[in-house]
Amino acid sequence: MNIIKKVLWQNTIRNLLRRGHIVIIFIISLCIFIPTIFIEYQQTINHQKEEMTNYLDAQTYFFESWLMERSEDIHTITNLAFVKGYQYEQTQAFFQEYKKQTVFTDLVFVNKEGIVQFDTVTEYQHNGIGIDVKNREYFQVAKKTKQQYITDVLISKVTKEPIIAFASPILDEQQQFNGVVFGTVNFSTVDLLLNESRVGFQGHAYIVNQDGTLLTELVSNKKDVNSANQNIFSQNYNIDEQILTIAQSHQTQSPINSYKDANGEWVLAESKPINQGKWYFISEVNLLEAYTPLIKRFGLLAICILVGTFLTIKVMLMITKKIEEPIQQLLKGVGKVEQGHYDYKINEKQLAPYAKEFQELCSSFNEMSAKVKEDTILLKELSVTCQLTKLYNRRYLNEQGEHVFQDCKNNEHHCSCIAIDIDFFKKVNDTYGHLTGDEVLKHVAKIIKESVRRKDITTRYGGEEFVILSPATTLESAVKIAERIRKNVEEYPFTIGEQYIPMTVSIGIAEFANDKDISTFYDLIDKADQALYVAKESGRNMLRVSDGANNFVMR
Repeated sequence: MNIIKKVLWQNTIRNLLRRGHIVIIFIISLCIFIPTIFIEYQQTINHQKEEMTNYLDAQTYFFESWLMERSEDIHTITNLAFVKGYQYEQTQAFFQEYKKQTVFTDLVFVNKEGIVQFDTVTEYQHNGIGIDVKNREYFQVAKKTKQQYITDVLISKVTKEPIIAFASPILDEQQQFNGVVFGTVNFSTVDLLLNESRVGFQGHAYIVNQDGTLLTELVSNKKDVNSANQNIFSQNYNIDEQILTIAQSHQTQSPINSYKDANGEWVLAESKPINQGKWYFISEVNLLEAYTPLIKRFGLLAICILVGTFLTIKVMLMITKKIEEPIQQLLKGVGKVEQGHYDYKINEKQLAPYAKEFQELCSSFNEMSAKVKEDTILLKELSVTCQLTKLYNRRYLNEQGEHVFQDCKNNEHHCSCIAIDIDFFKKVNDTYGHLTGDEVLKHVAKIIKESVRRKDITTRYGGEEFVILSPATTLESAVKIAERIRKNVEEYPFTIGEQYIPMTVSIGIAEFANDKDISTFYDLIDKADQALYVAKESGRNMLRVSDGANNFVMR
């Protein structure tokens, strides 16, 4: 069993497709079987529950948003410079104008001692100026926490009507409490607001506070809003204690409940806390209406099939993605190699979640890339290196020498060239054979390489001739290098068995120093080669220097 499980869950393309088919079949089965049972068992009551929940969520969200917006309005006012600065005339004028544009029935300015400085209730003979409100909860909360606050239902000291107060503290430059600005809204306004937001809901909804006092009634006729509101508060109407208990016991997430309402009718009800838990929004629907079929079985079944199809397509896309992404990685790698980036490697860790075949293919690609890079480096080395002496060849000298010479020329640096030829090398080949001649070439090449500097470009120019290009090197320095090579070759003969083969070299030197005789890299080599010819004609085992104007002297 463990072996089967292990094989089945290996990350192969076949297993991915198998598991994908299993998941697809399972999802389709669930999408057909479960909804069928669900429809038979719950019928249309679930639709009613959903409708009630959506309505309650929408209404509470709308009302909470409205409360927050009004609270932010007051908070914005308290941050105005003339409000903070106690500029009463400008502030009072602004309050009067602002009130006309909003739903606030009154805007009140309270100093830090809790005394009302002025308000906007101008239609009354005596407004609230001079009233002491320091014992009011909104003043105490604002003073203590320095935060915005929305009150429970209050009876206005001026209008004697039930109101909601939106309070925000005035803070001075040191963020110290310096008074309160609050705006009031009548519950008739709240009633009208909630009735206007009510769309398509046939049930019954209302708001109560924590004492069970009915705060608002969503009546069907908007003309009756004010009268209903006045009747509620004049009678101090409280809802049934059982309804309040149910609402309070489900403050976080209220389920659907059933009970008898005030008219003695059985209803389905749902509640939700609002205004930071101070009030409860309760919606009720007649039980008989709730059981009226609203959704047909085949309609819900069709929706479930669509959902199942969507999930199935999603699963198939996920499977396709697991196949497509690693292929894209491989294609990207191939493209990089085609562009000459032979050291490009696919990150194998990124392909770890994908199929085993892709991981193996990735590993093979990286091995191939490393091999291509290695072979490319080898081919490049073979193309510019003499395999016998391991020195650079003439091709490399021609490619790099031009750049080095031009750089020296642009920067007005000296540049020297040393041409070396092994004396009587043909005699060595004739006497000891070509294999021994090759060993002699290797021996001399090694001495030359050990006698020069790192920055010098040492090449086997052809046959037994060597050329050294020395950038940023004066003629005097080049002569020292050449003399060191000549002495070392002479002092260290080639040994074959117990026999020594003495060797000497002839050397020609030329220098570029921005003169007219040498203007190109090839002119420099030619001058060094001419000096070498003079050295050989002069008796070999010596140095000759091109001194310009075809003069060759010994240094």
